[in-house]
Amino acid sequence: MRPARIREEVCYVEVKKFRQRDRRTQPDPLVKGIKMSPPLAENSGSDVRRKTALIVEGGAMRGAWAAGVLAYLQERGRRQYDLVYAASSGACSAAYFVADMWEPGLTIWRELACNVVRKSNLLRRKPIIDLAYLVDHVMRKRVPLSVEALQKAPTQFFIVLTDCHTGEPVYFRVCDDRVFAALRATASMALATRGFDYVDGRPYADGGVADPIPIRRAIQDGATDITVVLTHDPTFRLKAVPRWMGKVAYPEFPAVAKVWTARQNVNYNAALDLMRQPPTGIRLHVFRPLKPLPVGSFTIEQKRIAAALALGHDEASQQMEVMEAKPLDGPVPG
Repeated sequence: MRPARIREEVCYVEVKKFRQRDRRTQPDPLVKGIKMSPPLAENSGSDVRRKTALIVEGGAMRGAWAAGVLAYLQERGRRQYDLVYAASSGACSAAYFVADMWEPGLTIWRELACNVVRKSNLLRRKPIIDLAYLVDHVMRKRVPLSVEALQKAPTQFFIVLTDCHTGEPVYFRVCDDRVFAALRATASMALATRGFDYVDGRPYADGGVADPIPIRRAIQDGATDITVVLTHDPTFRLKAVPRWMGKVAYPEFPAVAKVWTARQNVNYNAALDLMRQPPTGIRLHVFRPLKPLPVGSFTIEQKRIAAALALGHDEASQQMEVMEAKPLDGPVPG
C-alpha cells in the first residue's frame, strides 16, 4: 500500500507511537509508520484551498447541549465539513449530522436518550449505560442510521477510539457498517460501562481517554477552518483521575488505565491551550456552554435533556453572533 493513499484505502488510521518534544503539550505522532505533517502555517495564503473540520466533544448526557449546537449549525446551512472528528456521545450525534439525518438524530435525544442510563443497574452490578439499547436497538433499528448515507457523504468522518493494548488514539474512518461497533467502543465510558468494546476482534475504549479534543490531529490532517463543540464552560480544566480508579475501570488493560489517570487531563488541557493560541493561519469557531447545564453525565429526566438541547441551540446562536463580529484568526473567544 502506498503511503500517499492511506486515508482512501483503510478505515483505520492508528497512532502507533508518540514522540514528544515536550511531554506535556507537544505530541508528534506517527500514523501507520508515516510521520504526519506539522501544522500548516502557510494555509493562511489566499491561493491555498482552505479545509474545514468539525470536532464534537463527548460527555454522556452533556452531549445533549452539543446536539443543540449541531441543530443550530444544520439550520444555518453549515452541514458539510471536509473532516469530522468525534468521540463518545459526540460521535453518536456526529454520525447523524454527517449522514444528513439530523431530524432523526434529534428524535433520539428528545424521546429515547432518557432510556440509555439505567441507574437501577447499580443494584444488579451491571453497567448503568446500556450501549446495546443505544446502538443495537436505537441506532440500528428504531431510528436507523444509514450506512449508505455516511458512505455517500463528502465528509471524512473519524470516530476517535483508544487502543486497549497500547493506550494510543485510533482514528476510525467510517466507511462501512463497522461504524456501529466503533460507536459502541467510543461510547464505552469508564466505570459506567465495561469500559471497552470490540472492532474487528480488537478491544477499544472511549476515544476521549487518549484524545479528548483532537484539534491537533485536525490541524495535522490539513484543516484550516475548525469548528469545535465543547461540553464544558470556558473556565473548565480537566483534573487527573486517581490511579486506583484506573485499576478498577480497566483491570485488563493497564495501558488504558495509565493514559486515563496520567495523560488524559494533560492532553485535554493542552488542546484547550492550543485553541487559545492556534498556529498561524488556523481559524477557529469554538462553541461551549456559558450557563450551567440542566443535565449531568447521567441525567435521565426527559425535560432536562430537552432543556439542554434548547440551551445548546440558543447559546450557539448567541455565540455565532459574537464570532461573526470578530476576526477569525487568533485566540478563541471566551
